[in-house]
Amino acid sequence: MKRIFYVLIMSTGAILVLSQANAQSVEKKNAVKIEQDQSTKELQLSIEGMHCQSGCANGIDNMLKEQKGIVSSETFFDTSSSVIRYNSKAISEKEIIALIEDRGFKVKKKADQK
Repeated sequence: MKRIFYVLIMSTGAILVLSQANAQSVEKKNAVKIEQDQSTKELQLSIEGMHCQSGCANGIDNMLKEQKGIVSSETFFDTSSSVIRYNSKAISEKEIIALIEDRGFKVKKKADQK
């Protein structure tokens, strides 16, 4: 009888310790996710000088996706625009714009056009 009581007590203690460790792990993951979300920014650009979707617009996207800090890039020839999500801790707006301008395009932030 004492053995069964001892096993039950030890099992309950182990479950409590594992539950607390799991809760702390989830809390850490959520804190990291919040930090990443706060450093992820969106940049909307107007791009002049593109001649087609496949070479120009897709070329910009492919080049940007190779850069550290770029989360996503969608460039559209038909609207002469680009929407870029990036980690502001890894790359800046100025760096992104300079990369596109180095390919021969004229770039303006959408907010700058007003």
